[in-house]
Amino acid sequence: MANTTSSPLIIVVSGGGPVALIFSLILAVMMGKHVKIIIYERRWFVDEHGVIRWQGEEQGNTRRGQVVTLQDHVIEQMPSFIQEGLFQNIDERVWPTSRNIPIREVEDRLFDLIQPFVQNGQVELIPEKLNEQSKHLIESSDFDVLVGADGSNSFVRKYCKIEMVNDGIEHACGVAYDVPEEVPASDEPLHQALNCILTMSQTRYSVSSSASRRGYLYIRLTPDEHEKLDKCVKEFKDHNKLLNLLDYNKCPNSPVWSIVRQGLDFFKISPKYVFRVVPIEINVQHASIVVRELHFEINEAQPTTSTTETVCGSAIKQSKTMLACLVGDAAMNVHFWPGRGMNSGMTAAMALARNILRTCTSKTSPYSIEVRTPLQFLDFLDYESFMARLRAREQQGRSLRIVKNPISASVKKAHIYAHLNYCYDRYIENLNKKLKEARLHLEKQSNWPHQTRPVTDDELQSACNRIHPNAVAQLSLANPWPTREMSGTEVRVEEFFPLNQQQFLPVPSIKEVTSNRRRSLHEQTIEEVISNHRRSSIIRRRFLILWITGDMISENTKKIIDSIQNSPTFADPSTTAAVMTTNQPQNPSMGSFHELHVVCTIEEARKWIAENDKYLRAHDTLFKVITTWSLNKRETAVDVIRAVATRVPVLIFTDKLEETQPTPQFPNVIATAEVYELYRFVGIKQETHWNPGCPVLSEHQLMCGGRPCEKCHRCRDWHFTGDQDTWTWIINWKNWTPNERERFQSHFIYNNFTKRDGATCSRVVLSLLLLPDHLCVCDSH
Repeated sequence: MANTTSSPLIIVVSGGGPVALIFSLILAVMMGKHVKIIIYERRWFVDEHGVIRWQGEEQGNTRRGQVVTLQDHVIEQMPSFIQEGLFQNIDERVWPTSRNIPIREVEDRLFDLIQPFVQNGQVELIPEKLNEQSKHLIESSDFDVLVGADGSNSFVRKYCKIEMVNDGIEHACGVAYDVPEEVPASDEPLHQALNCILTMSQTRYSVSSSASRRGYLYIRLTPDEHEKLDKCVKEFKDHNKLLNLLDYNKCPNSPVWSIVRQGLDFFKISPKYVFRVVPIEINVQHASIVVRELHFEINEAQPTTSTTETVCGSAIKQSKTMLACLVGDAAMNVHFWPGRGMNSGMTAAMALARNILRTCTSKTSPYSIEVRTPLQFLDFLDYESFMARLRAREQQGRSLRIVKNPISASVKKAHIYAHLNYCYDRYIENLNKKLKEARLHLEKQSNWPHQTRPVTDDELQSACNRIHPNAVAQLSLANPWPTREMSGTEVRVEEFFPLNQQQFLPVPSIKEVTSNRRRSLHEQTIEEVISNHRRSSIIRRRFLILWITGDMISENTKKIIDSIQNSPTFADPSTTAAVMTTNQPQNPSMGSFHELHVVCTIEEARKWIAENDKYLRAHDTLFKVITTWSLNKRETAVDVIRAVATRVPVLIFTDKLEETQPTPQFPNVIATAEVYELYRFVGIKQETHWNPGCPVLSEHQLMCGGRPCEKCHRCRDWHFTGDQDTWTWIINWKNWTPNERERFQSHFIYNNFTKRDGATCSRVVLSLLLLPDHLCVCDSH
């Protein structure tokens, strides 16, 4: 592939999950030095060695525990180095044409694969969330394409004012479990062959696991069941209590908990290995468009800039056209039950990368790249068409087939007849028959990966026998998997964007990490360890929000303001004189606390901004403005937009959206009548496809009371769970020799430290751990 001297195409990617990483890897290996990719991801942080890594429990982040099914036809379209690297550690075939792999493993492997491109400068990783005041959006001449790979709650989609079309909603529950390697024979999990048969025979329960030991049990719920479960889980979370499925006083044998327990029994998963229960609302939806042109005013002319004179003819406006594209859940939410969500996202990522390559490919030489900007919407009509085809295949062809056949009918009918003996006999016979049909369907396939492990009739009968009559009735009446309806021709990237594999450039070699950055613990002084620990950073923005209410303020608006200021993530209103005043903000040392200040007029807003200019310019502060449409008889939100600094995010909160038509010319402005949109804007309520659910108390976690923290009301003490001799050695840490320091690190003794709320530790800095006052679970440590 011939190189050119053109400036590189600048791509800004919002989100650093699997879809974003696949897109970046493929584009980087196809375009080489002709592309520069900047990836923003808030779940990364910089460790004490200056290395960007995924946040874990120590940083207050819960890594995703779901197991996904990656289809062969998707993986086969990727470059060979991705195919090999992705399954380097886990290569497990569970279904005939796919492999199971934990999402966390996908994230880690792709993150490793992108490091050579980071080292050679093609890719830049920024460990923060992209927002309206991020450098590359403020200095809008800094990029050519903005890619939204930031999930169902996509910032890019909202920034571009792209509407979502809702196709259907369903409810479910996720039960996360982890079965250790060494367990009693009675607790050994089922073989994956049996898991497949049990899953395929009905559509109430489904298991997706890695090696049958770690994964999720999914349960389709009726709306009433979901509402009840959500309420139960919320009660546990509100009181900072751990859910315990083994404690029938906390989780009685009520209908909703029976549903969970029966699913665990069906798949022979002991409740003591469950560590999380997650209510799920599945919103099958898609973006109305996936490509949009953005037009920004800039300060200086560039080759890609168009100039237009003003009315008076004396001033010149410079503008630049950039492209925004959506991939993954930002473009389309599918039902997770058919197991195609990540596959659809990766397929879209490949298609977008190839579309960009084709747009930048020379017309005269098929293997030469000529970067021309600006890229235009017309260059990406094929990507729009591809996404329409993909949506038809995955949403209409798969997701909506599940949504349009809810579980409610079989659940309702089962409640009526399950207690009758003759009905039970009929139901269990029918369920056993369905299991045998599923077994026959799978085992007759030549590519069935479990040919050497036949499933016996006794195993099928045992699955029927270990669940309650009501569960037997529900599974007997529930529809089996609609395999025939869901099968068919897959949408392949090759059909729209054919590519010769020779166009993939060699993967750059990765440099060895210097020994200075990876010195072992015994080579560092304790002062160095502490200093390095303090340099570890997680970039978090503190929102400083100014609400301009106008002359008249409604009771509803007052209630909303009060609810925001009393939110746990906002500074205490009693210590921040922010209600209807123009007082100074609090000291920035407050850390993660957001602040909301309220003024009535634009003049008061100008004064407040001038007085607090140094706070607004702080690197960790994000300034936002909320206003109503009509402030008084003379002024509207347009006057507010012009009064505040350029590019400041502005939300217009009004129920008269038709009046906001003049605002689309301002890309930093959102207009809404929805309270949840306003809450999301201020950072206290996030709409997510998956909520974190409620942790479950297991026998491996400490059950003592502890000393609660005044800030988070949770236990603040670390505890050592190892033997007494080791503890006696640890508390003498100040007198350790270098060899003893190495022993603490190399023998992973830090794994024995646990907080009373069940949090564990991946690394302990001793001088910080053993402070007399201990550490709080809500601290950055």
